[in-house]
Amino acid sequence: MRASESDLIHEKVQTQFGATAAAYTTSAGHGDASALGKLVQMADAKPTDRVLDIATGAGHTALAFASQAGEVIAYDLTEAMLRETEKNARARDLSNVTTRQGPAEMLPFPDSSFEITVVRLASHHFADNAQAVREMARVTREGGRVVVVDNYGPEDDALDAELQHVETLRDASHVRSYKLSVWRATLESAGLRVTSEVTERYSDSVRGMNFEDWVKRARTPEDRVRELRRIFTEPSEALRALLKIEEIDGAIWFTLPQVTLVAVK
Repeated sequence: MRASESDLIHEKVQTQFGATAAAYTTSAGHGDASALGKLVQMADAKPTDRVLDIATGAGHTALAFASQAGEVIAYDLTEAMLRETEKNARARDLSNVTTRQGPAEMLPFPDSSFEITVVRLASHHFADNAQAVREMARVTREGGRVVVVDNYGPEDDALDAELQHVETLRDASHVRSYKLSVWRATLESAGLRVTSEVTERYSDSVRGMNFEDWVKRARTPEDRVRELRRIFTEPSEALRALLKIEEIDGAIWFTLPQVTLVAVK
């Protein structure tokens, strides 16, 4: 990807998340304590570990690791998100979390700096995901773990295109949700060995995600909300099944396919 294209994507991300940072502190899905606890356990975090959380957002993942690891660096492209992380760390009296700003594709850390490098619910915004994964591998120590959690796309190209259209309508900073086959190849190409792959559903409640809350959190423009509402009320059968779309008492509910991958350097 050319530098100008990457810069444009980075600008979209900063615009999007600079305006919505506070909403991610209160997002139930992003702050799901049970899911975060399982993630820390899967990463096998130890008190001596140094952890890098890339695209930390409001810091939920970084703070979860801080309760188990020795040191955590919360890294994000957007300054407003880092302020949220700092505020949330202070509220929980966590002194082993520091913040750094920058893009995922160019990490300002020496080789082999961390036992665990993690990215959660953010890779679909990266300008160059393959480059970001190479950087994650570079800064991870030999024998260390790279951990990825993200929404993923279906292997069927037509259905995948439907999903990407939905995501981009909702949030213009969305680049793409990668297929599982692409994730495996990307991690392996970076010199990492996948040791665990768990697929599940992303949601922010027992029932699922509420459509109105979903678009409100992203501050989706009203014309795009109307088009998304039309798609969700008249979906293709394949998209309905993929997102498990339901209409209950006039409200639209759905979930997203999500994967957790642990890879060892």
